[in-house]
Amino acid sequence: MQERIIEIIIYLLEQFQQKPDKNSPINHSQELISRGYTDNEINLAFSWISNHLQTRTMETDEQYAFENSEELTDLEKLIITPEAYGYLIQIYQLGMLKEYDIEDVIDRVVSKGKGNHITLDDVKAVAASLIFNTDGGSDTMFFQNHSDSIH
Repeated sequence: MQERIIEIIIYLLEQFQQKPDKNSPINHSQELISRGYTDNEINLAFSWISNHLQTRTMETDEQYAFENSEELTDLEKLIITPEAYGYLIQIYQLGMLKEYDIEDVIDRVVSKGKGNHITLDDVKAVAASLIFNTDGGSDTMFFQNHSDSIH
């Protein structure tokens, strides 16, 4: 469920950046429902955006670039697919994770020792647990109630 909500958040943030519109939440909700997402998933995504990104100001693209141009190590380059790393850059640029979070995701995925090939799905799962702090943080409550309302 978390990965689906991340997909919705990414979609919404990209849409909000491209064409801000007063009616866009309604239009975007209808589009997401047509793509197979549930009202609950959409509500959780909007809630997460509201709770975590409301104070974020739109900054220039240069400020979103990795300040230290954190390169993957040789080992990471061998085992993390370009799609998985691209996904991390995308969620970083959308303001969902900070630079040190990206490093944390990479460390967690590599330390899981899933062989010599870390996939996009592996990265999505770890990133979602970090974004929603499902290791026991306050956002865990989002996933404890399976009704269509947010508490």
